[in-house]
Amino acid sequence: MSPKKLRSTRFWKTTAASLLSMTLLIPAASPVWAAEAASTATADQLKEVLDLLEKNHVSAPSAGKLAETGIKAMVGSLQDPYTQYFSPEELKGFENSVENQYVGIGVRVGEEPDAVYVAEVFDGSPAKEAGVQVGDKIIEVEGVSVTGKKVNDVTEKILGEEGTVVSIRVLRGEETKDLKVKRQRIQLPTVVRKLFEPGIGYIQIASFSSDSDEKLAQELNALKGQGIKSLVVDLRDNPGGLLDSALNMVKLFVKEGVLIHTRDRNNVDDPVSFKDGTTQPFPIYFLVNEYSASASEVLTGALQDYGVIKVIGTKTYGKGSVQTLYPLKAGGALKVTIEEYLTPKLRKVNKVGLEPDRKVEGDLAQLVTALRMAGSESFELTFDRKVLTLNGASIVEPFDVIRQNGKVFVPARSTAALAGAEVTWNDETRSVEIVSEQGKAVYGSDAAEYLNQNGTGFVAIDSIAEVFGNVKWQDDGSKLTISVKKQ
Repeated sequence: MSPKKLRSTRFWKTTAASLLSMTLLIPAASPVWAAEAASTATADQLKEVLDLLEKNHVSAPSAGKLAETGIKAMVGSLQDPYTQYFSPEELKGFENSVENQYVGIGVRVGEEPDAVYVAEVFDGSPAKEAGVQVGDKIIEVEGVSVTGKKVNDVTEKILGEEGTVVSIRVLRGEETKDLKVKRQRIQLPTVVRKLFEPGIGYIQIASFSSDSDEKLAQELNALKGQGIKSLVVDLRDNPGGLLDSALNMVKLFVKEGVLIHTRDRNNVDDPVSFKDGTTQPFPIYFLVNEYSASASEVLTGALQDYGVIKVIGTKTYGKGSVQTLYPLKAGGALKVTIEEYLTPKLRKVNKVGLEPDRKVEGDLAQLVTALRMAGSESFELTFDRKVLTLNGASIVEPFDVIRQNGKVFVPARSTAALAGAEVTWNDETRSVEIVSEQGKAVYGSDAAEYLNQNGTGFVAIDSIAEVFGNVKWQDDGSKLTISVKKQ
């Protein structure tokens, strides 16, 4: 494990790239072996049953298998999803997930109604070396068609053992390409910075790994060197990580205080405090969603309580219990829930989550809203073969364009956010309404200017431009540009 202190939780979430682990990790105060902690009578009883089954049952079970089954049964009886037994193999996978590592080819993929496509290719990855490009549609894996398959099914076929080669056929425009890519251990970037015009810094934190706090400090200093006037920190889909990383991160924004309060089974509070921090000279905005959890909620809750940030997005996951990871003599580990944590102002997080200051649905709409609050008054969005650029920076957000019946349809919620408008549903008229100070666009379910694709509403961009005079657009059949100017 990392030498950093650990407080652990875990929640598996399938993403386009990998499985990530929701964590808030600290170590046990000292190793406590399960056999030593149990009473002699209980230990003897368990051993007696195990020996009898091993020696006499018709299936000839192994002692190791019986022991592992017994451990899982004990853990399961607690009905606590965050108390878990890790076999040695599972523990290794858990550690990799905390450090944002996985074995694969180094791409992030997205899903369309009938295809899975490459949304991002990581620099230095085997996919990059093999010639995989953003926008490639994956049509075959190992000679088997995956057209129409779900993203999880396709990624499962692509992932495999380190050092093996996977054959992929992609559709690039009208051409097919056959590519062979070697599976390798991929280190996903945990902290990524961008600069949005005009002078808005953006930092995405994917997980609270052992070095993400140092990386955040480095990227923040780099942005400050570029003269940023405000900062957006993106914690969406961040499942957590190491407590020490969160503790060091909070010190980049607050001089001293309490990061979290913890309450154990006896209701004893053991606050996690910090000092020798600093502050930043510009406004700060945090992006969160329903998959922002654990350490993400620790950092967000603390900075929200100290009045340092404004939070945009949706209510967070609500992972507010604390676990300790105990190593086992035979290998593996046992993770046990021992505490619940609260924010500095004693707000409850567990099974409740944190409410944003500004509630916004939709990934791109959340980002646009944060940038507007951070100082953007104009926007330019370009979409070219799945490559999305916003105000001079490349972004990876769900967005698609449907060209149909001579019209260009774009996601309603995202486009409304660009125009500075709100999307509402009028139940009485059964229609979607996009409203701002400039006017109102109304779309009934059977309107020619409105489409519903797999639960996402699309509107004809020309109908938006007619109502909202600040919206301009151009489309050549391949590249779409939407510009929104300050009125």
